[in-house]
Amino acid sequence: MSLPLITVLIANHNNEEYLEGCINSVLVQDYAGPIIVAVIDNGSTDGSWDIVEEKLLEDAPGRKVKREEQNGMLVARASTLNNFSYLCIKTDEALGPSEARNVAIELTDHQSYAYIVLDADDEMYPHKISTLFTKYIEDPTKIGVVYADYDVLHTDSGKIIREYKEPFDRRRLMQECIIHSGSLINSEALIAVKEETGYYDRTMRVCEDYDLWMRITERYLAAHVPESLTLVRVTGDNSSSSVKEKVWEKNWLRVMEKAQQRQNAQAY
Repeated sequence: MSLPLITVLIANHNNEEYLEGCINSVLVQDYAGPIIVAVIDNGSTDGSWDIVEEKLLEDAPGRKVKREEQNGMLVARASTLNNFSYLCIKTDEALGPSEARNVAIELTDHQSYAYIVLDADDEMYPHKISTLFTKYIEDPTKIGVVYADYDVLHTDSGKIIREYKEPFDRRRLMQECIIHSGSLINSEALIAVKEETGYYDRTMRVCEDYDLWMRITERYLAAHVPESLTLVRVTGDNSSSSVKEKVWEKNWLRVMEKAQQRQNAQAY
């Protein structure tokens, strides 16, 4: 039986230092099905797009590249002789991580069975996609999200700390975001909970993944894999350290307000 198509979403903004390693970590996945590597170079001013060109868009045996302008963006699609294909998007202005992912999701034309988000300064371990997918197909009609543990690398010290996530519990999710941002997302669930502000709420600079998990788990289950599947870098430029505390608080309250609004709407 052939395995379904999975898209890895990489939203990049000025992560030239880590982007090649991020892309390479997708290209060595042991998942035997087709994979779209979707890189959104989101208003970068460094050499990030040069890396995208070199890794994914340069002439190579069996690689066919099509480029076009769409809504002011450069969109390049590349097919290969193996199970990978590439979707590369370059925007002149920084859209923010939410809208960057939304753009890429739309441009995959909903071909994907599932999506996995990978931050441009992080890396997947080679068995991440296959492991998450194996858990997902245990109950694909009910599971909307599959998440796992990860290793946190502090680049200033080189220290790596394992982040152990909890088994899914909706009540705990209401208290804090226990689901990792780099999870596998059932495309059916993603489409089902899309709002006017997008799959990811484009108005939110942080907590956008928390908001999405809250919406999905109102209709679907989330499943946890107790295994570390991602290397997450803490560099000082991540949103967790660069975004002001007031912005985090505002967005967290927005997540709660939206959840309450949905609950009130269902009551009528």
